[in-house]
Amino acid sequence: MKLTRRSLLSTATATVTFALSVTASVAETLNERATGEGLRVAFYNFAPYAYKDTNDNLVGTDVETLTAVLEKMGGKVAEADSTEWGALIPGLKADRFDVVAAGMFVTPKRCAAVQFSEPTFGIQQAMLVEAGNPKGVSNYESIAENGLKVGAVAGSAQVGYAQAAGVEDASIAQLPDNPTGVAALKAGRIDAWAVSAPGVRQIVASDPGGVEATPIFAEVAGKPAVSHGAFAFRPEDAEFVQAFNATMAEFIGSPEHIAIMEKHGMTADELPISSTSELCDG
Repeated sequence: MKLTRRSLLSTATATVTFALSVTASVAETLNERATGEGLRVAFYNFAPYAYKDTNDNLVGTDVETLTAVLEKMGGKVAEADSTEWGALIPGLKADRFDVVAAGMFVTPKRCAAVQFSEPTFGIQQAMLVEAGNPKGVSNYESIAENGLKVGAVAGSAQVGYAQAAGVEDASIAQLPDNPTGVAALKAGRIDAWAVSAPGVRQIVASDPGGVEATPIFAEVAGKPAVSHGAFAFRPEDAEFVQAFNATMAEFIGSPEHIAIMEKHGMTADELPISSTSELCDG
């Protein structure tokens, strides 16, 4: 049999088409992974959302809520990796893990990169200051007006809040984590450490002394500043997220969910008040 160039090309094309169709047919969906070996979770070691307790167990509102919802779907967590904040979304998009459970706030910019679940909480803001609050810090505006310096986790929503309130970039210390921020505050390198209200409560409760919380506030630069956190998935996993949201809708605000929140220093007053679509629209 004589093979022509045309027949060789046709054969090659058919082979590639068949291979692609086979690959597509056996590709594992996220639901199959969840109910099979389990999901790969990325977390940022930060209370109250996901952190290691004194026995080195992973606990927190996000990881415990995720585990509970997955179990109701017949799924589970396979592994959980502590990840630097700036590597969470890149790692998710690179398929190093399947979901981010880190108290990540839903913002329009992040919505363009990931598929968020519906929110699990809606929290107000606070700051950590030296005991006695000698600089009179009350919010981001007071930082800007008095020429003070504020610290926040690098890339966090608090950095954006400080900028929106008029704090100059040179007066915003972007630090890697909570312990570094608290140390900088105690050393006098910053005048306030900006965290969400539950985060501040956790620090004050666990710190031996020398710091206190400002009163909570819900506006920054005249706009609402109730931050909503959600789980982040890859955009291509939208079908799984839809099913996840349907299950989670019955869980959020339930006695079981509120018990998880209260165990880690949050309250029923910090349940979500906005939807992901509203938050993504800005």
